[in-house]
Amino acid sequence: MNNIYTTYLQIIKNNFIKTGRNTNQNHTPSGESFAESFQREKELRILPEDISALSVLAGKHFTSPFLLPYVKSNPQVYTAFKQQTKQMMFQYYQIEHLTEIIVSLMNREQIPYYLLKGISLAAYYPVPEYRKLGDVDLYIPDPAAFEKAKKVLEANGFVLDPELSDHHTTYIYTFPKTGRRYILELHFRIVGVYQYDKANQIVDQVFSKRQLTPELQKIGDLTYQVLPPTEYTFYMIHHMLKHYLYSGFGIRLLCDFVLYLTARNNDIDFDKLHQWCKESKILHFYEIIIETLHLYLGLPADIEPDIHYPSDTCDTFIQRILEDHDMGTSNDTALVGSGSYTKVNFWTYFKEGHLQMKVRFPKLHKCVILWPVLWGITFVCFIWNTYHYRHTTFKETLEGFKKTNEDSQLIKIFENEDV
Repeated sequence: MNNIYTTYLQIIKNNFIKTGRNTNQNHTPSGESFAESFQREKELRILPEDISALSVLAGKHFTSPFLLPYVKSNPQVYTAFKQQTKQMMFQYYQIEHLTEIIVSLMNREQIPYYLLKGISLAAYYPVPEYRKLGDVDLYIPDPAAFEKAKKVLEANGFVLDPELSDHHTTYIYTFPKTGRRYILELHFRIVGVYQYDKANQIVDQVFSKRQLTPELQKIGDLTYQVLPPTEYTFYMIHHMLKHYLYSGFGIRLLCDFVLYLTARNNDIDFDKLHQWCKESKILHFYEIIIETLHLYLGLPADIEPDIHYPSDTCDTFIQRILEDHDMGTSNDTALVGSGSYTKVNFWTYFKEGHLQMKVRFPKLHKCVILWPVLWGITFVCFIWNTYHYRHTTFKETLEGFKKTNEDSQLIKIFENEDV
């Protein structure tokens, strides 16, 4: 790994190690005092010629706030970092306000919900406003409550977006005074559908209405309903996996994970978590995440001490993450992959297309005799979207899908078998 990446990761790690197991505690995970931590930070020397490269990393991963103390020697970069930090903090407060509006509507109508990511994870950061926020995610597992929530939202200024998704409905909210538009993803399923049915079954079981009991999380003056710790951890693994299969992901998702595990370690049932990962055949993905956090982002050694993965693979994995942007390649022309395939051929494309047909026609697809017609409609819609929305070609889209699948072969997911 090159020196720039090593320095960047050490800076991020320095910020997180000082938070400790609990933000109210006055020690770091390793038992290191703040005086020792401060001395270690002073010893991390940033060469003037490295600041430009570090600024590129911080910019595309939205981590400028963490690097501010290290770039004071370069007024131009320091000013740019302060500006991005201000924008991120403004975005945080806007999203926090939007979350309050949405949750107040749910509470008023007595609609049960689970707040995902967003301010619920930012609360575990040294400074919550330093976590980049993009939208609001709410999970409502009860179908009747979900339909009620849609009506309540649409009656209160939320505009339905026609985006097609296999796990959420999208709404746009515009603040009247500023005109700024923000997104709410209302989840009827916790994550998107995989080609591997067993993984779908485990996800559906773990996050079913019958199995879940909300945990209450106080943020500021309000209390929110969130997933319990073990289920939240499992959700974050799947959230990373979906991005990994699609276009990759940036350092932020790893930051979320290391801070959450560090803070909630004693509340997580790791035996249950391991069992879910084994049954879903995503244990290797979990292992590389844990080992990468141990090696590069300061996950305490006594959290998952028996989980290991080859260090050279972890090195390749973290470098890919740093080479990407905050949420991956930022390639709007890419197809969403639902699996990791040993080889990509016509049958692979057909199976992905069949899955998209089921997403587009959630009720009609249950009538097998209609499949040929539904396949045809789905293909026509795919071609139309490829040229008019993705602004690319059919050939380029398929080649991009193949390249993304090849990249996913770094880790065995679903045993890398066509299923």
